[in-house]
Amino acid sequence: MTLRPFILVLISGFLLMLGYGLSNILLPVRMQSDGMSMNNIGLVLSMLSVGFLLGAYYSRMLLQRVGHIRIFAMCGSLTSVAILLSGLYPEPLMLACMRIITGFCIVCTNATLDSWLSHSATEKNRGRILSINQMMIMTALFSGQFLLNVAPIDDITLFVICGILFSLSITPIVISKQQGPQIEDSQSMSLMTVFKLSPLGVVSCFYCGVLYAALINMLPIFASNNGIAGLDLSIFMGTAISGAIILQFPIAYLSDHFDRRKVMLCMVATLIVLCLLVPFLISSDMFKLTLLAVALITGLVACLYPMSMSETFDKVLKEQILSAMSSLLLIYALGSILGPYLASMAMDTFGSSALFSFMNVVAITLLLFISIRMKLRKALPLDEQESFVMQTPSGVVSELDPRTQYAEAQFETTPEVEVAISLASKNPSAAVNMVKALVLRDPKNASNLAAALSTIDAIDISKLYAAITSAAPQMSIHIAQALTNASPEKADQLVDWITSEYPDQFTNIVVAIANTMPDDGINVMELAAENMAEDYPSELLEMTKEYMTNLSDSLDAMRPIDRMAAVSENTATELYNRLTDVAPEQSAELAFTVSESLPESSSDVAEAYVQNLIDSEQTGSAETLENIENAANNYVNHIVESIPEHAVEIASTFVDSFPEVASDMLEILQESDDIEDSKLTTSIDKKPL
Repeated sequence: MTLRPFILVLISGFLLMLGYGLSNILLPVRMQSDGMSMNNIGLVLSMLSVGFLLGAYYSRMLLQRVGHIRIFAMCGSLTSVAILLSGLYPEPLMLACMRIITGFCIVCTNATLDSWLSHSATEKNRGRILSINQMMIMTALFSGQFLLNVAPIDDITLFVICGILFSLSITPIVISKQQGPQIEDSQSMSLMTVFKLSPLGVVSCFYCGVLYAALINMLPIFASNNGIAGLDLSIFMGTAISGAIILQFPIAYLSDHFDRRKVMLCMVATLIVLCLLVPFLISSDMFKLTLLAVALITGLVACLYPMSMSETFDKVLKEQILSAMSSLLLIYALGSILGPYLASMAMDTFGSSALFSFMNVVAITLLLFISIRMKLRKALPLDEQESFVMQTPSGVVSELDPRTQYAEAQFETTPEVEVAISLASKNPSAAVNMVKALVLRDPKNASNLAAALSTIDAIDISKLYAAITSAAPQMSIHIAQALTNASPEKADQLVDWITSEYPDQFTNIVVAIANTMPDDGINVMELAAENMAEDYPSELLEMTKEYMTNLSDSLDAMRPIDRMAAVSENTATELYNRLTDVAPEQSAELAFTVSESLPESSSDVAEAYVQNLIDSEQTGSAETLENIENAANNYVNHIVESIPEHAVEIASTFVDSFPEVASDMLEILQESDDIEDSKLTTSIDKKPL
């Protein structure tokens, strides 16, 4: 159902990749038939990756400036021109230039398809859509190999067929009713930054570029030199491409259930053995076994790409994944520029079988590097490894990858939304009344209409919220979330109004708003606390508990490295300090609430509470040493009852600042049945209570 509106888009992609698949097998075979030197063949084929590199760098910028349909139409037309000129003027310089254009256009069209599908995807289905898109690409490439048999190699007909397919691919996307989405800039991380985070991920991605480009580009020449031609050549190349997609399924299972580096080590070792076997099998006329070996080799090499991605993503935050992916694509493109040319030099010097000798030399160096990295860095626990996602190198930073941070659309553009926005620019009050009437008729559209209208500067967000919630009171929380998601700069205005007008339910609404704005959630909580601390002290504690519970749940759902980064920001301590500044008389209760909701932060919160006790004494308040001792005893007693596993550490925190309470702390801890004697003894040995 999700893909149904985009069938025409996928058909356009299939036709273009079908022509691309034919051109990939046609050009090397034709150049060899024309007697071009092996070095020139390798150089021409390497130029495709130069185009890939340029496309990866400029595609998003062009899509922003020109638009999806125009870019796809332009690229379909240019690839058609490029392949026709390659057939008419098969000179090395012309072929190299046309190959660069083809590589550039293929990346731009892939970027068009990917961003179009990303726009339609949801958090739950984008991984499935990515797989469907990848299957479409690989099926087209596979099918393209068999079009080689439609006409003689030496004839212009095959070039014309490629041109027809490239030109025909424009038609479905142009007549599609779907409009291309707006896309945002994507900044890449520096190559050095990515390398420092994951040396193995970067190096293996580069090696994948060298190996995969060398294999796919030079394999037709190897096959032709060994008497494989016509339909057998198509079967040979089709089998290789099918291996690149089929083998990803078992590799994915192994990657997710075992140490990924060991899996990579076994993959490369297997690759070396198979590369040694292929020349022997082909010379012994074992065609079927050769097909199997070549399929496995291509599959293993192709799987290095998603393995490299997963290895790198283990080390970067979720919001950095797209940037890291962009850098890895550049690394891959650099490797794929070198691969065909270096392989052609080896084949020119030592014969066609040197293709697999070249791959063996490269694979052995990668094997050594993996072994070194395994000794230098410990393996991540299996539950902390990033999942394997099936991908083939396409030159695109894919937002469909389910591991990337999902950016949900602020609102959906519908006819009602367009009318409301148009009216709001002329008469804001009339627009609000119109939206209220629409919500009365269909409450399900309340959040979408609210989000759309909130983006208009002239709209008072508090009046908008009041109007829409009066029509759909059951949607009050969802509407508040939609408003702050679409217009975060107006969140303060909305929170101010809600805390004054909705005293019976502002706790849930404020927490929902804070959760919608993870970077500014603490500011939202502080603003709400200022408005409610004096009149609603119990509600303040309830709001704090709910917010911290939601924060704890979100941390549990995070990737391990994201969770570490979030905890390192001391969110709990900052929230406690901010709320205590607003309501100092509730300092202890707030500390208890925050600690119980997020126990791993209890030690840091205790330190902040101790500092508050010290500051209150220094400022000459009524707190005496006796009062401080009582506060410390009450605090630890409460912690022993609620989160005993952290009681010893928190008691030590109090003793560090107030040595006078050491005996009381020890007595409280010893009386508890929930605290192990061994843990208490260890703590006493390290830091006597």
